[in-house]
Amino acid sequence: MGFPGFATIVVALMIIDGPLLQRATTVDVVTSTKNVTLALNLSPEVPNGFSGYGQYHTLNTSSSAISVSVDWKNRAPIHLDIQPCNGTCIAKAIGPGVALSNCSSQTWEISRADVYDPNATWGLWRAYDSLHDAWRLPMMYTLLGYLAPNSPRRSEVAKLQVGVLHWDDPEDENMPNGTYVESTCYYVPAMLEYDLVVRGTEVTIPDHPDQGRVLQTANNSLSFSLDVPPDQVQPNTMDALSLYLNLFVNVNSSVLSAANPPPGQFWGLDPFPSSNSAQLAKYFDYTQVGGAIHLTDPTHDIVFALNELMFRAGVMSTNWTNLADLIDPGLSIKQTLQAEQTVTENVYRSDLRWFAGAAILEIIAVLFVLPLFWGWWTLDKVTLLSPFEVALAFDAPLLKEANSAQGVAAMVESEMGSTQVKWGAVPDRSNFYDTDSDGTQRNGNAAYRLGIAESQSVMTPHKGMRFDV
Repeated sequence: MGFPGFATIVVALMIIDGPLLQRATTVDVVTSTKNVTLALNLSPEVPNGFSGYGQYHTLNTSSSAISVSVDWKNRAPIHLDIQPCNGTCIAKAIGPGVALSNCSSQTWEISRADVYDPNATWGLWRAYDSLHDAWRLPMMYTLLGYLAPNSPRRSEVAKLQVGVLHWDDPEDENMPNGTYVESTCYYVPAMLEYDLVVRGTEVTIPDHPDQGRVLQTANNSLSFSLDVPPDQVQPNTMDALSLYLNLFVNVNSSVLSAANPPPGQFWGLDPFPSSNSAQLAKYFDYTQVGGAIHLTDPTHDIVFALNELMFRAGVMSTNWTNLADLIDPGLSIKQTLQAEQTVTENVYRSDLRWFAGAAILEIIAVLFVLPLFWGWWTLDKVTLLSPFEVALAFDAPLLKEANSAQGVAAMVESEMGSTQVKWGAVPDRSNFYDTDSDGTQRNGNAAYRLGIAESQSVMTPHKGMRFDV
């Protein structure tokens, strides 16, 4: 086979370096963090009258409050009037929300005997069921509303009532007694510090235990009063938002203790028709066995949802031309934030081990091929695989008179430079004569083939011509 054969095999094996080079370069994700300054516009309070107005002691809801409520329900993205963030920015901003004003709670201990006692009572809310001759007792009770106009407190207060039952398996005598806890809390408009996550101009409010730190309460709320004439319009700030949220968080579910329960059953679960079964299921602990009932307190989730509604109201009202007149004096919607910006980018990484393997194969191939060119200088000219060199090598008739030792450049310049050549139908002299049956030749029709020759002897092919050679 000889040395050229080995060189050919080595060059053929060079295909292996393709996968090696692919492994040598990979795409990786790199995250970088730096501090940036962002400027945004956000109302620190819900403007006075955002929810609508009260007239004849009735709340008339505004289109702005309806729009914010629908956006919250549909989980529409929140876009701030803010300098766009490249990547993800985490910053603290001041926005509207609620602050806890007053809260009270009461706890009822439930003994094992209460499970079977149809006359047992607990909770501030309960109803007598004459059909079963027993009390319907609260299992989960949630109500979010606002104070009536004749309340001694101002009307801009969200009143949240929450009651939850916690009872272990009554069949297990070692289990402690159960409890029912009911709380009533009042929330007023306030300015809160939020931890915001900004991507571009879209902002989200992460839900965590210390989200929405209260800075101060708002003083822009006007009170309903029975002394206000019926025809006087009185602006309202947040009550429409709390009433709308109540549609999704209100729960009124009861249990009915059975005096003669069937085996394995100690409670009759009988939610009232007005109960929100989806909300009840959200806070029900399904890991309990037997007759155990464990419910989680929904207060945090309700307050967080109310804060988000208030925050959305602050975003929507930013472009109001009269906003400065509807919030407390001295407040501004312009805020400058120090944010932590995180940018994630795709970068190329090189693994030099795979690259070294490919380089070694390429070096070996070069070492095998280089000896094949040893002695090229003895040719006295540069030899290429150009069309002229190929034509000279195969003794083309057009180049028979050319000096092949001059090289392509010298040959074109000195001898062939003025020759006009053309591609087309060239007469085939070998087929110009026909042979008779007795072996004698006579003139026949010229045959043509496609090729390159001097332009005067080349005919342009036309439609219908056939080339058999």
